[in-house]
Amino acid sequence: MNLKRVLASLLSVTVSLTSARNTTDIDAPQAAGRSAETCGDPADALPFYRLLAGTGEYLYVADPTTVGTELRAAPNGWALQTVAALVFSTQEVSTVPFYTLHSNTGSEWLYVANTTELANALNNGYHLSTEPVVYIYPTQICGSVPFYYLNNAAEKSNFYTAVESERLDFIANEGYTDVDIAGYVLPLGYSQCA
Repeated sequence: MNLKRVLASLLSVTVSLTSARNTTDIDAPQAAGRSAETCGDPADALPFYRLLAGTGEYLYVADPTTVGTELRAAPNGWALQTVAALVFSTQEVSTVPFYTLHSNTGSEWLYVANTTELANALNNGYHLSTEPVVYIYPTQICGSVPFYYLNNAAEKSNFYTAVESERLDFIANEGYTDVDIAGYVLPLGYSQCA
């Protein structure tokens, strides 16, 4: 890969990450509409980046440094695909941990907010990832939307999206089946709790 392509790739990633981090700016009147007793502060929400590997695996991370590390470590493996949703990097009011697990075979990522599902995954060949835990809502409150969990058993791939049309497309055209709603996240462009 020549230097020109490397620089272009780095610039593209930098622009993508910078623009995604600036999606949560809100003004005082908008923030006043949210209930501090039940909702996390949307100004604290961060982009949850979706990366795609050449093998069909999906990885979701909120830390831009981790995104950069993954892209540099495997330039032909991982690609930044999109910002899937907005999540919290610290515990906010009414949020729960959204754990990242990786299969012991090294080919599948799993994300769970439910402690029973966490225990089941740990007992069935998964281990907790070193990725920082993020936080999401366990129920649909504060203007959150479902974060759908889909699985392609043949490809050993899990896919998560907050976009209904993307969910339906992956079911109809990509061999995925609906598993569950993994939790509730803030949609892109979110500015206040409902």
